[in-house]
Amino acid sequence: MPGPIDLKCTFASLPRTTRGKAIVLGGDPKGENFLYCNTNNVYIKDINDPSKCDVYADHAAAPNVAKYAPSRFYIASGDSSGKVLIWDTTQAEHLVKYEYPVLGGTIKDIAWDSESKRLAIVGEGREFYAKCISWDMGTTLGEISGQEKVVNSVDYRPVRPFRIVTGSDDQKSMVFEGPKFKYMKTNGESTNFVNCVRYHPKGEVFITGGSDGKALIYEGKTSEYIGALGGDKAHKGGIYALDFSPDGSEVLTVSGDKTAKIWNLASKELVVEFVMGKEIDDMQVGCLWQGDNIITVSLSGYINYLDKSNPSSPRRIQKGHNKAIMSMAVTPDKSRVYTGGSDGKIFYWDLNTGICEIISGKGHSNQVTDMAVAGDWLISIGLDDVVRYTSISSNEYDSNASKLPSQPKTLAALPNGIAVITCIEHIVVVDKGDIMFEQAVKFGPISVDIHPGQTRVAFGGSKEIHIFELDGTSLKGMKRIECDINDDWTCVRFSPDGAYLAAAGGTKRYTALYKLEGDDFKEVYKTTKQTGRIYCLAWSPESRQFATGSLDGSLAVWCLEPKYDKSLSHYEKFAHKKAYVQNVAWLSENELITSSNDCCIRQWTVNASKGK
Repeated sequence: MPGPIDLKCTFASLPRTTRGKAIVLGGDPKGENFLYCNTNNVYIKDINDPSKCDVYADHAAAPNVAKYAPSRFYIASGDSSGKVLIWDTTQAEHLVKYEYPVLGGTIKDIAWDSESKRLAIVGEGREFYAKCISWDMGTTLGEISGQEKVVNSVDYRPVRPFRIVTGSDDQKSMVFEGPKFKYMKTNGESTNFVNCVRYHPKGEVFITGGSDGKALIYEGKTSEYIGALGGDKAHKGGIYALDFSPDGSEVLTVSGDKTAKIWNLASKELVVEFVMGKEIDDMQVGCLWQGDNIITVSLSGYINYLDKSNPSSPRRIQKGHNKAIMSMAVTPDKSRVYTGGSDGKIFYWDLNTGICEIISGKGHSNQVTDMAVAGDWLISIGLDDVVRYTSISSNEYDSNASKLPSQPKTLAALPNGIAVITCIEHIVVVDKGDIMFEQAVKFGPISVDIHPGQTRVAFGGSKEIHIFELDGTSLKGMKRIECDINDDWTCVRFSPDGAYLAAAGGTKRYTALYKLEGDDFKEVYKTTKQTGRIYCLAWSPESRQFATGSLDGSLAVWCLEPKYDKSLSHYEKFAHKKAYVQNVAWLSENELITSSNDCCIRQWTVNASKGK
């Protein structure tokens, strides 16, 4: 059997955000990690080191919230189908302990009791919008009802007598006493949606944050109204989230007005204000106060670490993707990787530190479909039908861009900056952003690569592979490689030593290897070992092996040595679980990097001794 491929690290997605909706961050009882969700994944992120992240991917539907039990032995996460999964935190496998269908729609918030025995769960539903259940049996503990619309937030009073408070789109917060829980009181001081409710660490009060910009304070046991932070409105825009400082003396609030604020609880007065920007993406939609870390999340997905002593500048900002990664390119020295998203944004990552930055300026207006690094240029194409040349020294967009004759699909580039691009109906040669050659073709070009000798170009098309000659900045002549496979060739790649051409098919999952003998291409083998459509292919630096990534989330390494069965030497079935491997590149002869529509980048080690 093929040997395993070992995960070295994950450069994680940012939280999934939606304009006008709050997100929930889960705190760690030990203060080491925090939790958030995107796609089908729950992320357990090291709060101090952005390169350390664990991923839980067993939800069948997209999770929206995850919370640690106070014991820290388990995490409960709720998804868009209304299910709650309770899973182990102590083992790397994160085995599911219990799975419960709780609501008839999206779960929006979860709260554990202080004994790690009970869960309060709220969200969208059909007959009801909230429940309290036992963690180990899933049995309902009383009745949490009376809400007339979606319940956005819930919290559990951490001391006895226990209370549960909920906040809803019906502009009310409701309090229930128990267990078993029953209705206690309705609070009607809010004048718009109640987006967040949170108890003081000692249960002395709870605060509600609403779309009316008000942060309202209530006594923790009796639910009597006490007053509001800031006297009336705490923010000019809606409050999406709030959290108490660890000692309970201060409160953090975040808002759609693009600010975060810290308040003194006793005086209800403002301590410090953080103005996060002026753009729509600077709206603040989530927050967490854990130990010395004061964290907010922007609509862009950026994770901001605030500094009370310097409110004008965050202590740190974690940047990255929260939309699918569609393209990837690695610099020749393997120190940096560029990734392009379905939202048109391009980020670059330092592979030593995990620190990420965005290419600044006005760039692609739509999905970035492919990229390549050539000298000092990052060459990128997008669904906006534009090819762009961006300096990797400045990492700023400039005017080196051209409109392509039809929608581009893939590109290959030479170190001097000449690029060959496949479009739906054309093949194009570009130099420094200028189109030098274009030709309409009928074979449906899908993929492209340039031979290391820089004079031969391979195009993967519908059912056939075509070879052209690159003469300066023009293409001429055509040779077909005879293939007895009726499939789309989604990937074609020459080996770095120029001796081989590897190709991968789409729907029929073929992987094929051809040896170059003069002008001929002799088939060495073809196989269908991967079970999903193959999206990407890359050769190792020494031309001894190549890797392919698939729709089924698997990563395969194919070796030229004949001792391997069908040349498949290493295989990772769940390289990106419940996602697909969109891009793959080699960092060294035994290190790989992949990216995916799960918004993550992963670095892998291929140990030659583990292959059979």
